[in-house]
Amino acid sequence: MTIPDGEACFVNWHFTDTFLGGKASFRVAGRNFPDTSALLGSAGVRECSDILRRSGVELPPSRAFYAANRDRALMDLVLANLQQGRSLQHLRIEDFADSEAEEAHLQEVLRDLRDRLGASEQARIMADWLQAQ
Repeated sequence: MTIPDGEACFVNWHFTDTFLGGKASFRVAGRNFPDTSALLGSAGVRECSDILRRSGVELPPSRAFYAANRDRALMDLVLANLQQGRSLQHLRIEDFADSEAEEAHLQEVLRDLRDRLGASEQARIMADWLQAQ
């Protein structure tokens, strides 16, 4: 789910169903999803409770709500699958991009991530997956 921020051109899924209809479950790093912050830090993560409140989502006044941008979300999915020993074959970069330029950008971001994995088995799996994209 991409939360609109006035800058991102890529918005998917259904905001109303997710946030206003209460029909979503959320992945929270360190709770029900692997925490990738050791490798990625806070890059691509933003606090967006004001955006949600302005869009009609009821949140307690002091409640912060953090969300990943598209690049971070894809990197989190890739890393989570690798950490859990799962294949990456179900992920397709083109499914996360609206244009060839965005797809090329994601390829670059993911190659950088692969390089940060060093000479590990995870890096090899990721390299094979990137080549198949």
